[in-house]
Amino acid sequence: MKKIVVSSVTLFWLLGLAPGGAGAFQEEGTLRIGGMWALSGPAAYIGSSSKGLSALAVDEINEAGGVMVQGKRVKIVQSVYDDACKAEEGLTVVRRLADSDKVLFSLGPTCSSVAEPVFGILQKRLGDATDTGLQFLFFTDTAIKFGLAKISPWAFRNVGNEPAMFDLAFKLVKEKYPELKTVAVAYESDFAHSVSTWKGATEPAVKKYGYEVLDVVEWRFEDTEFGAQAAKLRKTNADILVMMTHTFTTCGAVKEFKRQRVKAKLMVGITSAASTETLVGCGQAVEGLIIPTNFAAISPKAKALADKAWAKYKADSNLHSVPAYENVHAIRGIVEKVGIKNEPATLLEDRRKVRDALAGLGTFQGVLGPIKMNGDDDPVKPRDVDKAIILVQAKGGQWTVFWQPPELEKK
Repeated sequence: MKKIVVSSVTLFWLLGLAPGGAGAFQEEGTLRIGGMWALSGPAAYIGSSSKGLSALAVDEINEAGGVMVQGKRVKIVQSVYDDACKAEEGLTVVRRLADSDKVLFSLGPTCSSVAEPVFGILQKRLGDATDTGLQFLFFTDTAIKFGLAKISPWAFRNVGNEPAMFDLAFKLVKEKYPELKTVAVAYESDFAHSVSTWKGATEPAVKKYGYEVLDVVEWRFEDTEFGAQAAKLRKTNADILVMMTHTFTTCGAVKEFKRQRVKAKLMVGITSAASTETLVGCGQAVEGLIIPTNFAAISPKAKALADKAWAKYKADSNLHSVPAYENVHAIRGIVEKVGIKNEPATLLEDRRKVRDALAGLGTFQGVLGPIKMNGDDDPVKPRDVDKAIILVQAKGGQWTVFWQPPELEKK
């Protein structure tokens, strides 16, 4: 795998193919796609898994003959960049993907704090010659902050609906543990996903189901000391600890909780923490932790995918990474249906065709079942999806199913 460093951004050329700027894509037998994730820093465990699952989808498609374009089978070539979960890096990467690499669309980014400014430079008004925003398509797998796809009609997401996810989580917790009445909360004050999930998803659910919030503590995304916060949480003696924090700080914090004997009857965690990384890094300190997610290896197909991704790329299959796999397969189907020309001169036209088809896609197949893409005219979640919600719980070093919808139980 060849690595090129450009302005501190690392580019990975998958398949060993480097697209030439002047070449005709169709003539060279390739279809160019992109990916930008956090592949370094504390969020790298998330980005690297998305990268691995997208690569697995590319492998499957290419091994099956590639994508049919203009009556010819072409192979997918993916340019993947590390944005390091930094907005300035993301803004550099998107320009390179769109203008230099000339990819049809991109997956990613990992972090909502990157997605927000990146989506902000995309075109806001389709077909308006006075809108000079970038005409570039994103089909995001990870950045989950609610409402990001509203920023531009070129932004689509296959991510979870966290307000709905935490509403369901606290509804089910209330039903199963009616004796639990109080909560204490921790979140990362400098990380967009953590802040928005607490204030926009979890706090409304906690209040809706009648829990008393005894205290709210905060720390930063890269903090390593949690003594003062642990002491405050210990004093609350809350029934439930609500950890709207990502794996790196969650593991450090819960180990400090154990040292200070912070005890709660239950813990509820942020969606992104439903990963193997959390189980390995936190160990027994997260035993019993409940998290809402959109993926768990609960069907033969899902388990086979998870095993294959781990064996080939050491990629964890979770609610962020599996959508990267689903998105690549979905775009393949769209490309074959709409009839793009796949030439440099038609790149903007091709992107618009795929964008419009994605907006009108409706239901497409996910690993666990059908996924519904909401169109441009959806008043609440334009260009976002609806899909099944699962609750998982950490038990004995594994994620077990706490609850799943009846339609998934039948599979």
